[in-house]
Amino acid sequence: MKTFKVFRHPVKGFDVVKVGFSWPALFFGIIWMLIKKLYGWFFLWIAMFILLSLVEVVTVQSIESIEKIIVSLIIIIGYWALWLIPGFKGNKWREKNLQKRGYELIDTIQAETRDAALALIAKSNLTNPNAEK
Repeated sequence: MKTFKVFRHPVKGFDVVKVGFSWPALFFGIIWMLIKKLYGWFFLWIAMFILLSLVEVVTVQSIESIEKIIVSLIIIIGYWALWLIPGFKGNKWREKNLQKRGYELIDTIQAETRDAALALIAKSNLTNPNAEK
């Protein structure tokens, strides 16, 4: 069982965010950020990739051997961080973004899938008409 946070928007309806690591964010990075409307993170990540690329180009052409190795290691670590961080932080970023866009956290649910979590919420709202709206 996985844990999901269920959010509701008065007009747009429900959205569900898994608690924990985000595999799609890890594998699809900036594309995932665009799809999930995390535009601020998307532009920051693009800027960081450009910055790392520029530093890489400048240092490869102008720095001598040992310094070049050190800078290259730092650049490699930077690229790895840009690849890994969305996997670890992506779902938290989504939660904050949904709340900024007017969604309200209504419940935290244990379910097998995102769709199962939505079904449980729908069922609880149908069986309990006085449930929080």
